[in-house]
Amino acid sequence: MINTKYYDGFEGEHEVVLSDGENRMSIWDGYFDTIMDALLKGNPEKKGIIREYFYREGWYDDPWRIEDIPLTIKQLKAFDINHAEGTENMKKVAPELLQGIILFLKSAEGQVYIEYD
Repeated sequence: MINTKYYDGFEGEHEVVLSDGENRMSIWDGYFDTIMDALLKGNPEKKGIIREYFYREGWYDDPWRIEDIPLTIKQLKAFDINHAEGTENMKKVAPELLQGIILFLKSAEGQVYIEYD
């Protein structure tokens, strides 16, 4: 299954793709960056996906494997809309998108990779 709901309308712009080999979820990088930046404002421990995003390591060049899916889910659940910057539409989409990412991670079959395009 390929879910492009959070990339539709942004074709040609940068895209973040979650993939478990069989399933893919495409996300406009503006949405992804808004979520990750808001998570960083909560001053989390720099490990897992937060560490990779904070240091900009690994996943910008090659597909990056999410090492700890339960930790990633826990980090995403800590999202606070009050830390999010952007338009009202961005703030409206972010919580729904987060739930979609969490569901994708929970239902993933095998390893999950993040690709930046």
